Amino acid sequence: MSRDMFKSLHTKADIYIKVRFKTTLEGGRGKAVTGEIYGCPMYIEKNGYDCRLFLEGVTLELGESYEVSVKFLDKESALSIIHIGQHIALWEGKVVAEGEVTRILVS
Repeated sequence: MSRDMFKSLHTKADIYIKVRFKTTLEGGRGKAVTGEIYGCPMYIEKNGYDCRLFLEGVTLELGESYEVSVKFLDKESALSIIHIGQHIALWEGKVVAEGEVTRILVS
């Protein structure tokens, strides 16, 4: 993905979440999350929504907490049920991270 496209998507983030990726021993991923964008389903109230987390080059180490901006691919559906403090889970065939919504951005 080009840097310009990344910046364009990032400025259109829908929410911010505080998230903690489980360690391998806790049943999480085998390694830290790296890159500019991380895509996975986000579960909210037992419903999955495809999303992109904007890492901005920060490595998300397992077992640590981070605040990350998020873009939903189907914004309307996800935002219709989301609220600040909402519990979320990130899925890679299993729950690999959990957290909560800290901000909702209105466009």
